[in-house]
Parts: sequence; C-alpha cells; structure tokens
Amino acid sequence: MTTRRLLATLVVSLALVLAPAAGACAQDAAHAERPRLGLVLSGGGARGFAHIGVLKALEELRIPFDVVAGTSMGSMVGGGFAAGYSADEIREITLSVNWPRMFAPRPDREKLTWTRKAEDRQGLGDGEIGLTRDGLKFPAQVVPSQELDIFLQRVTEPVNSVNDLSTLSIPFAAVATDLEQGARVVLQKDVTLAQAMRASMSVPGAYAPVEFHGKLLVDGGLVDNLPVGQARSMGAERLVVVNVGTPLGTRKDLGSIVGIMGQVVNLLTEQNVRDSKKLIETGDVYIEPDLTGFTSGDFMRASEIIERGYKATMAKSESLRAYSVSEAQYRAWAGARSRLMHQENVHTLSDVRIEGLKTVNAERVRSEVDIDTSRPVSNEEVADAARELWATGDFQSVPFRFEPGPNNTEVLVYEPTEKDYGYSVLRFGGNLQSNFAQSNTFNVMLSHTWAWLNAWGGRWTNQVQLGEIKRLSSEWHQPLGAASSFFLQPVISYEWEPFDVYNEGGSAIARYHNERLDMGLYLGYDMGRFGRISFGGGWIDNRTKAEIGTLDLNARAQSAYSRLNFGIDTLDDAGFPRKGLLLEAMAWKAIAPDSTGMETINDIAYDISLWKPLSINRRTTLLLSGRYARGPQAGNFNLGGVFNLSGSPYGRWAGNRLHLARAMLYHDISRHINVLRMPVYLGASAEIGRAYDESGSDSQAWQLDREWKRAASVYVAFDTWFGPIYLVAGRTFGESSSITLYWGQLH
Repeated sequence: MTTRRLLATLVVSLALVLAPAAGACAQDAAHAERPRLGLVLSGGGARGFAHIGVLKALEELRIPFDVVAGTSMGSMVGGGFAAGYSADEIREITLSVNWPRMFAPRPDREKLTWTRKAEDRQGLGDGEIGLTRDGLKFPAQVVPSQELDIFLQRVTEPVNSVNDLSTLSIPFAAVATDLEQGARVVLQKDVTLAQAMRASMSVPGAYAPVEFHGKLLVDGGLVDNLPVGQARSMGAERLVVVNVGTPLGTRKDLGSIVGIMGQVVNLLTEQNVRDSKKLIETGDVYIEPDLTGFTSGDFMRASEIIERGYKATMAKSESLRAYSVSEAQYRAWAGARSRLMHQENVHTLSDVRIEGLKTVNAERVRSEVDIDTSRPVSNEEVADAARELWATGDFQSVPFRFEPGPNNTEVLVYEPTEKDYGYSVLRFGGNLQSNFAQSNTFNVMLSHTWAWLNAWGGRWTNQVQLGEIKRLSSEWHQPLGAASSFFLQPVISYEWEPFDVYNEGGSAIARYHNERLDMGLYLGYDMGRFGRISFGGGWIDNRTKAEIGTLDLNARAQSAYSRLNFGIDTLDDAGFPRKGLLLEAMAWKAIAPDSTGMETINDIAYDISLWKPLSINRRTTLLLSGRYARGPQAGNFNLGGVFNLSGSPYGRWAGNRLHLARAMLYHDISRHINVLRMPVYLGASAEIGRAYDESGSDSQAWQLDREWKRAASVYVAFDTWFGPIYLVAGRTFGESSSITLYWGQLH
C-alpha cells in the first residue's frame, strides 16, 4: 500500500469517529486521487424530481461530490443532498408530500375563524383585491407560500443554524434572480438553506418574491437555470451536469394565453441554458433525462419522473465510473455527511416572540400561539401554530425560525408577513341556477372588509348582493380586548326577496316580494375556531308587497326584537365535506310589534339547520342535512330547485314554515379523469320537505299546502377553484322533473 493510500485510509477511519470534522474528512478521502467534482442541478418544476433518480444512480455508482450548485427545483434537491440527505430519504420526503395541500389557496378549513367559515358558506371566493388610496392592488402571489415555508423549515431543521452554505457537509450554492435589476444572485453567504431554496424557486406570479438584503428575489431559472459557472467558481474541476428544463413548445402548444406565457418564460430559460452548456468541458458528464410527456406541473407523477432520472444516469455509467471511489471510501463519505440530518427534531424553548408587525397587534397574535414552553416541542407543533396564525386571514404567510436562548435553550421567533395589498380588501362571490327553461336565477356578491381599524382588531364589513335576492348589509365587529374572545357587533341590513304564489294546478298566479330592514346590536363570544354564540336585539321593519297577479294581500310589521344565535362549524369543506359538523340555530322574538296583516309577527321565530357528513370509505361520503324553520313573514322561506326538492322550479313552494331533510351520496371519481386536475364527484340525493304558510287568519293564507313533497336526483359535480359546479337530473314526484345547472355553495 502506498503512503498516499495509507493516509487516505487513516483519514477515512478518523471520519467515522470525529463528527465535527466528519464532512471535511470524508471529502478529503473521497477526492484523494481524483479531480474536485461538482454537481449541477437545473430548475424544471416537477420535472426536477428526475434529480432524485440521478442521485440514486450516483450513489450506486459510488460517486462523491465536493460542491453542489442548483437552481429552483435543483436547489431543493441539491440543497437537501448537500445538507446530508440520501437519495432514498429525498425520495421518501417527496412522495410523502401532500401536493394539493402544498398548493392550496388557503389553510385547512377546520382552522379558519368563524367569520371566514361563514363567508365560505355564503359563497365568497378566497381571492382578495386590496383597495388602496392609489386604486386596486392585487396580491403578489397566486399560490400562498405558507405550506412551502413550513415544508422547507421542517426538512432543513437540522441545519437551520447554518448561515454559510459553504460549510454544509457538501458546499452548496443556489441561484436566484433580482426582480428589480434582472441580475443573477448567488445564495450562499448569510442565508439559511431554507431561505436559499425558497428564493431560488419563487416562480414569478405564482409565489411572492422573497426579500433578501434589500433585494426582491424570484426564480433563478430566469437568469441561470443550469448554474455550470457557479459550480466552477466554487472550485469544481469536473462536473456532472443534469438538465431537466422544459423545452420550447411547438405551434400546437401555443393556442392559449397559458401556453404563450409559458413559452415566454421558457425562451428566457433556454437562452441562458444554451450559454451554460458552452461552459461544459471535456471530462464533464452531461445528463438530460428523457422527460417527454411530463410537464413542470406534474407533481403527482413523481415516481415516474424519478425513474426517468435514474435510467438516464445509468446510461452514462461508463463515463461516470471515472469518478467512482471504493465502497469503503464512499461509505465513510456518505455516513459522515448524513449524521447531522438524523438528529432528533425537538426544541427546548425559553421564549416565543412575534416580530415584524406594523398593522396587526402582536399581543393578539401571541394569544393565538398555543405553544407550551415548559416542555420540549416538536417541529410539527411549531408548524401547526404557524398554520393557526395563517388561518386568521391576517397574513400572507407565517415563517418562523429558532434563535439561541439562555442555558442551551432556543427562542422561537414567528415573523408573520402582513398583506402587501393592505387590510382594506374586496372579495367576490355568487351563485347561479338554471334548468334551461323557465327557471333561471343568479346572485352576485361584492364584499368589502376593512380590518385592523384599531389596536383591538376592529373590523368593518360591507356587502352588496344583486340578482334574485337583493341585499345590503354593514356590520362592525369589535373584540373587547386585544386578546379577548368577546365582541360587540352592531349590524344594519336590507333585504329584498321575491316569492311566487301557485294555484292547486301548480301554476304561478301572483308574485310578491318581502322587504326587511334590520338594525341590531349583539354581544358575542367566539368558541375558538369551531363556534360562536351571540345575543342581542334591535328593530325590524317587515313588508310584503304584491308585484304581479290578482291577489292583493300586502302586509307590514314593525317591531323591536331580541335574538339568540348559536353555531358550530367543523366541516372540512363547505361544498363536499367528509367529516365535521355544521349546526346553526337562531331564535327570534318580537317585542310589542305594530303590524297590519302580519299576525305571525307575534310568534317566536326560529331557524335550525344541521349538516353531518359520514365517510363511507376513502372516496365515498354520505351527507345528511336538514332544516327546521319558522318565520314572521309569509314567504320567508322557499323550496324548489337543486337539492331543495330537485326537479321542481326554484321557489316552487314558499311560506313562513319550512321542513326539509335530505341525504346526498357522492363518490370521488377524479382518479379516472386526471386530465381535469380537479375533484370530480358522481352522486345521488333523496329529499323530503314542505314549505307553507301558517296563520291564524285568512289574510296570510297564501300557501296552505302542507303535503310533504319527495324528490330524488343524480348528479355530477366539479369542485373548481371558483366554486362547486353541479349538473343535476332531478325529479319531484307528482310534480315535475328537470336537468339543472348550479354554480355556488349549497344552502
């Protein structure tokens, strides 16, 4: 054995027992008789999963690396590899990711506040537009980065105290783009691995830019998608270069705005990739997996893409073996560099801090963080608390970090990112129902909310609805303290709603409308995120007026009133729930009413509704729901239309009493039609109900039919990003049948 080989063996032995210097020693052993080797991984979105297969093949070929450079998805995979993860570990992490949750436009519904859940049931969309002094301001991102931030923090936790990525087990650098200057930015010094990954893959328009040392950073693929030069500058003498970028599309791919915009980005990327390829030298190994048929958005096809990367690398095995080392050398190198990544991820905390807030009250935020510092806490507990903060709706994202604390403890620091478009926001929503014949209704909603108008979190909300039902409302929600669950809520609203009167033959003979002007004040209490109770009173003016027909039974009542509201909402989804419960109950009593032709104003009014989903199996759910209501006005409630006696026209029956029960069965068939990239359900319903007028005099005897009506339907439903869409074939037995299109949340 030569002296050189003997020294190498000694170095390998020391690497196995000296953990602090293990990474460096292993590298010394690995390249004792070979050039300094660099790994270059390009960006490519989901196509970048091929890098994992590449790493797996390189491990089997026993090829160690001295530096790693990556862009976008290449920075994700390359950064994890440089920090100490094996290819199998990166594969396991990737395949365990819940990608729909990662790209979800909002938090899990169970975590939302009661107000946001109520708006969800109304049908208001998640998208917000800021209303500022300079006009409308749109968010800087389409996809919230919260789950991505948590994911990066979790997988890089063992090295989150490292702020110089050249000191990782393999020196690493990521590339990003300065959005203002269009310049290339190298992320290596004074940055954590999570921050570098996040900035390098901030696809413009999808994720918000990352602010870093005064610069706004976006995806590095715009300027250097294949960072060959970066690896050379880190001292690499030979390179393994892996390119998984999306090639330019053909004419047939350019028939839509999405295709054209994608082509523009690919043009920028391919131009700098061509320049990078010119830097590849003799002795370097270039790998370009065959990813035909895979797009940058195919995150659900990770296993297939990984396999393509593995095969492409093994096809270059003869060239790669020039850089292979012995099994003992490779085992020492791999074992030493991965040791840090297998430490237990628990934290002993001395404090929890909230930093960076300008508008939102930090005391309120701190009260929402349920972290027990008297015991060690896990990363997942810390991440769940971040999700809870994000779910308040006050922040774009809630990143966190750990800082050294006294006596070997840590300080947990949350840095919520306030909305860059402000806290005066517009939202839109609505619903539409058409049986393609005489029954066609629609409603459009505009909501304006101005939050954080005072230090206790005062919020003013105004809504306008136009269409079949006209509505104006304004309410002020005032917590009684920065961290209090009690609140005061003054409300004023006006509503205009039509209803038809039918004869015994089922023909409409008159149309009326109800008007309600309501002013109230409530004292309430939020029961965590799952429920709310409030009690108060006010004054109401009810009017019923004739519009069309021969009947002339106008009525009016004015009264003070008292009212109790109670609600529980733990549904996991407003449209197609699989678990949870929805219970809403209201009781209302008039006080000394002044009425003309509206005797029922003297009775106690109530409205109770219940939803309970029962999961049959992983893809099938039975939703049981019902409503029991009594109102002060004729025509307060109506039945008819989708899932409210399907097959009959909207509003076919109206009255001040309503009874409804229904069972809806729906089965997720998305896996059979993946091309739609959205949940698709096939379902059926059975419904029974009645709506009629109950009155002590003939002056309100407009709809006396108390017969129970039965209905059934079959339907297909699409859970789109702009709300549920249903195509329903329904029949109300003994009445009518129809095929109806419905868009919006069910009520």
